[in-house]
Amino acid sequence: MPKSHSPRKRTSKKRRAIVLATAQGKIQFADATARRWLQQFFGRSDSAGLLPRKLCHWLKRQARPADRSSAVGRHQNVRLFLKKEKISTDQITLLLLELIDGKAEERVRRHRGLTRREDEVLSWLKHGKTNPEIAEILGMAAATVSKHLERIYQKLGVENRTAAANLVQQDRQCA
Repeated sequence: MPKSHSPRKRTSKKRRAIVLATAQGKIQFADATARRWLQQFFGRSDSAGLLPRKLCHWLKRQARPADRSSAVGRHQNVRLFLKKEKISTDQITLLLLELIDGKAEERVRRHRGLTRREDEVLSWLKHGKTNPEIAEILGMAAATVSKHLERIYQKLGVENRTAAANLVQQDRQCA
């Protein structure tokens, strides 16, 4: 009797999906997971083939360079983040959807938003270095270090260097 091949077991749930939409919110493409999440986290849209109203408004705000935030939908302890990708054009916008379950995954998601240079600055900050010391080590001006730290604080959702260092320390312990 021939051996039957069992299908591979999935080791983890799908955590990411994509949507292509126009600037007006008309969906050009969305995978099945994205469609399910949009409905679950933001409700049905008014018209078939359109993003939910809340996301249409968010997408219009993304046209302004000053507003580059993520849209967030919540359902129990799970959050869905939508981010407009830089490769988007005036006609088509690529939206990445990421499902985050719990606080530990949220911290990891925030760290992925840091640039390589911001990550280096944060690493030296964690080691207790001052702005002038970090500037000397990385070969930049102290004012540049301050600017990197402003962006790091914003991305991590903290207000000062102590909170940022503590958050990094907590993340290392969770990992």
